[in-house]
Amino acid sequence: MGFGGAALAANQVMRNNRNLLKQKRKRGDLSFVSTENEKWVDPKKASFEQLMEIRKRIRRDNKRYARKVIILTIIGFILLALALAIIPWDLIFTNGFNPHKY
Repeated sequence: MGFGGAALAANQVMRNNRNLLKQKRKRGDLSFVSTENEKWVDPKKASFEQLMEIRKRIRRDNKRYARKVIILTIIGFILLALALAIIPWDLIFTNGFNPHKY
């Protein structure tokens, strides 16, 4: 009465995920990768200048992302305020609008 099927499937999933992460590192999608020469930089062997360059790039990317989020949030609130201002609330909450009529 073994329950090997579920355990084997879980092991297979873990192995596939681990292989995907290895491929991602080789391809150069992680933050330790230099964008100019697409070469993996080992953080343990990297020089201080390389680490500072990576740090600057990560901070710059984070600032850009934060700016995008703030701008999109502001635009969303403006659109929400416009939508609430345009909707004729007096027709909705009086007998002039009957949603069950249609």
